[in-house]
Amino acid sequence: MENVEFELTYAALKMFGKQLYSNVGSAIAELVANGIDAGAEEVYVAINVIDKHNATVEILDNGAGMTYADIKEHYIKIGYNKRKNTSIGHNKMLGRKGIGKLAALYLSDCFSIVTKNSQQNQMHWKLDVTGMQDETKPILKDVGLSVPENLICKAMWEKQMQGTYIFLENVDFERFGEKGFEALESRLSNFFLYDELGVKININIATKKEEIGKFKEIKKKTAFKNMVCIYTDDIDEFNKREKIIGNTYELPYENKLGDNKKFVGITEVKAFTEILDKDEIEGKYKNISYKLKGWIGVHSSIDKDVAEKVNINISLPIENNDSRYLKNQFYNPNQLRVYVRNKLGMNNMLEHLGIARAFGNYIEGEVVFDILDDDELEDIATAGRQDFDSQDDRFILLKEMMTKLGNSLVSKRQKVADEIKKVRKEEDNYISANAKAIYKRELHKEIEALTDYNEESKAAFETVLVNKIEGNPKLEPKAQYTVFLSHASKDSMISDCIYYYLKSLGFNGDLSDKQCEIFYSSSGMDSENLEPLSKVIRDAIIAKNNDILFLASKNFMNSPFCLFEGGAAWATRAIDEYKIMAMNYNDIPTFLTNGKSEIVLGMVEEKDFELDAKKYNDFILVLNRLINHLNKNREIRGEQTVDLLSKVIFPDKVQLSREKKAETDYMDQTVLEYWNTYIRDNAKTYIKENSLK
Repeated sequence: MENVEFELTYAALKMFGKQLYSNVGSAIAELVANGIDAGAEEVYVAINVIDKHNATVEILDNGAGMTYADIKEHYIKIGYNKRKNTSIGHNKMLGRKGIGKLAALYLSDCFSIVTKNSQQNQMHWKLDVTGMQDETKPILKDVGLSVPENLICKAMWEKQMQGTYIFLENVDFERFGEKGFEALESRLSNFFLYDELGVKININIATKKEEIGKFKEIKKKTAFKNMVCIYTDDIDEFNKREKIIGNTYELPYENKLGDNKKFVGITEVKAFTEILDKDEIEGKYKNISYKLKGWIGVHSSIDKDVAEKVNINISLPIENNDSRYLKNQFYNPNQLRVYVRNKLGMNNMLEHLGIARAFGNYIEGEVVFDILDDDELEDIATAGRQDFDSQDDRFILLKEMMTKLGNSLVSKRQKVADEIKKVRKEEDNYISANAKAIYKRELHKEIEALTDYNEESKAAFETVLVNKIEGNPKLEPKAQYTVFLSHASKDSMISDCIYYYLKSLGFNGDLSDKQCEIFYSSSGMDSENLEPLSKVIRDAIIAKNNDILFLASKNFMNSPFCLFEGGAAWATRAIDEYKIMAMNYNDIPTFLTNGKSEIVLGMVEEKDFELDAKKYNDFILVLNRLINHLNKNREIRGEQTVDLLSKVIFPDKVQLSREKKAETDYMDQTVLEYWNTYIRDNAKTYIKENSLK
């Protein structure tokens, strides 16, 4: 009776492919590795995703190519020791088990292999398993020499003397967007150690016609300049390559001190021997020498926006920690990658180290430990070559070393966090003391204004309240003063004038910033980054340290939002905690007046929009009120306050005539410029749209 050989069906191959590869990047990288194992000096990866549902993937290398015997005896075999094939001419083969070709089946049901050796004998083989039954055995068919015209690498292939050209059809990239393709490049770059390989890998991802054929070399994009500390086997070599020594990184942090919201540190670059003994790093296992090489570091921040642009406050200059920090739903750089024989052997070892998650997730590294895949020792790699047997002594040795280094890095990052915490505490104490001082000053003014009490009673009352404030460390007066410009959108030309003038003085009008000082809904706010408008308005009005300016007009009375704002202010504020500036007397809401004198601009005809002496001093009164209120933020932070505008005593008409001057000559010219730009120059349009005539 004859022996019975095992056969692999399509179902088995499909199952193996799914188990071996978890993503498109690792599958493409495996095909690239096959080219490198064939002695290639250059590899091209072309991905045409103009049609994402039916994309093509091409891998072209200038390696040794294959003969018919290579195809029959090696390529179609699943599971054989590639490293025993000495015909290729190099002894550091990336692959070992001969299963890399299953990557093609993971990506596509239809792919071609075109190959030619040094004698330029070209062959074209095709495997198409589209619609194939599970029990059927796939067949690699000889389909002649033709290569489809629409392929990106076709012209390069025809000029090449030898190599292998693989192209896959109907690859599905539907889930990929711009970020996904960016992540794909990073995954491919992580798969190899280029410095050691001496191989150039080029990629072209064409999402539109004009991008076809525009290759670029794949480069590692590790954000070293975003790191607090890095350990490496060779400091001199590392710094020569990355130029990190002396680098400064910055960490923004939340606080009410506007000019002091970032922590600046210097990236440390240290040797493995700072933490590990030399005989740990370098030694022998079963008489085979080993050495730990590479690097491991801890990031200052894992927030992409912080790593790229550290200023979260408009007052800080725009600076980069490291714009190469890429993190999105497709890619996470914070991994400890383990390499053997210049190829990725384990994607992330961090999960084996048991490091505290708080800062353990900040670690990134690339370490080389070739003894994990030495030809003379047992193969402990998993089938997909992306993990190792965690019980093996070699892996345990590596784990012990990386745990020590990882824990040291976490301590370094924790120290930074503690320093920031200390600074914030000092700042909070400083802010609290200044806020209490302002609160006591305002309290004194309010008590002095009480007419129903004698001076002795008022002094006693003030003493009791002050003692309450000083004796209760938990009592914290609000330390942020803001203004609220309540207006109808049709009147925005006037509120624009106020808003942009205040911004020109340095006050913060960015609604997306937690330190925003001016709430103004017509400032072009990004609604995606804000809470519901009604909640923002309610909170801004109810806040005791918020001063409100109502711009009253016919439009104001016809706006539900304005009436909501006015009603909230009437219900929650004292009469001195808001101010009304009205277009005309009949525009003043009676429920808001409470007998107070209000500022009335009296603007009906076009000439009324000119800034005269009365309007100027009234306008100055409004601006000074707002500036004085916002200046309290600067007092709290110990900063220079903004100067108030001076009220002008205008000469009479005779004096003006004698001096050959106009009233506008006596006005603050910046205020005049803002008034004319935003108000006077828009008078005709405003009158027409609001039927003032």
